[in-house]
Amino acid sequence: MRRTVMSVKGSFSYTNDTVNGFRITVNGIPMHMRVEAINNDVAKVYVTDVQGNQQPMPPSVSLSDAVGANVAPYNNEFLITWINSYVLRVSGVESIWMTNQKQQAFKTAPGITHFTV
Repeated sequence: MRRTVMSVKGSFSYTNDTVNGFRITVNGIPMHMRVEAINNDVAKVYVTDVQGNQQPMPPSVSLSDAVGANVAPYNNEFLITWINSYVLRVSGVESIWMTNQKQQAFKTAPGITHFTV
């Protein structure tokens, strides 16, 4: 399997309605890969044509979690959770990493000061 140098292109939140998209080429055909929240814990990853019409998941597109376990498509979508990190491959090439940032945002009551050590 070939590894590719990756660069950060943005982030995804399970808590809003923003759909993230990526322009990809599958077997010479331009497509869009989309990531869309279903609820606060689960999102779906799916492909559309360039007009935005959902398409069947091409067999050359695969998804695995951080430890390498394959994620099987369900109804032409991959289902992902905020707990894991994922790697999407197109024709065996790592194309999109979805990395869990494992961080927390702090909100405090008035009068409480935050610091780091």
